[in-house]
Amino acid sequence: MSQHVGTQTRRRVRAVPMLVAACALAVAGVVAVGGPAGAKSSSKSKSLASLKITEDNVSIKAKGASDYVAAKNHQALHQGDTIKTDVTGRAEIDYTDGSLTRLAGSTVFTLSKLTNKRGGRQTQGTLSIGETWNRAAKVSETGSFEVKAGGTTAAVEGTAFVVECVPQDNGEQQVSCTVTAVVDNINVSSDAWDVTSVTNAP
Repeated sequence: MSQHVGTQTRRRVRAVPMLVAACALAVAGVVAVGGPAGAKSSSKSKSLASLKITEDNVSIKAKGASDYVAAKNHQALHQGDTIKTDVTGRAEIDYTDGSLTRLAGSTVFTLSKLTNKRGGRQTQGTLSIGETWNRAAKVSETGSFEVKAGGTTAAVEGTAFVVECVPQDNGEQQVSCTVTAVVDNINVSSDAWDVTSVTNAP
């Protein structure tokens, strides 16, 4: 991941196992703003993110679609799109503010919020399963960069962090999610997460 420059803090956050179905409901529960006319207007607006395919076998399900289709390199992404990689697939989401999200193999990631209203960039991704490496650019006072996983939200500013959700081998379709941040300014929205901080000298 990132190289250490001076003294940095690495924080590891472990989530309580959640049902995969619950993660899917969190994605499905994102409410669209406006009716069909609003959706049409959104499709014509400038995209705030694009997809870079670094290894083949990446698919995408557009907001409102029922099926995944083969993704195209450098295609525009919008709020509500879901990107899926298979075991060999790799992809990167490049945001216009300089932030990025890299998707490892066997990952399902949804852009649950992607807006830029009144100069405040709001970016939120929902990880259902798999692993993402995220680099968040510094956001404005009204902006945010968040990743939801296992029913909990991690909000990080101006740093890199990894979110991983892996299935549990217990026959109940459960996943266990962890967040690892390079610096100490990560905010987690649930007290159910076990947080441990370790400071590493250069």
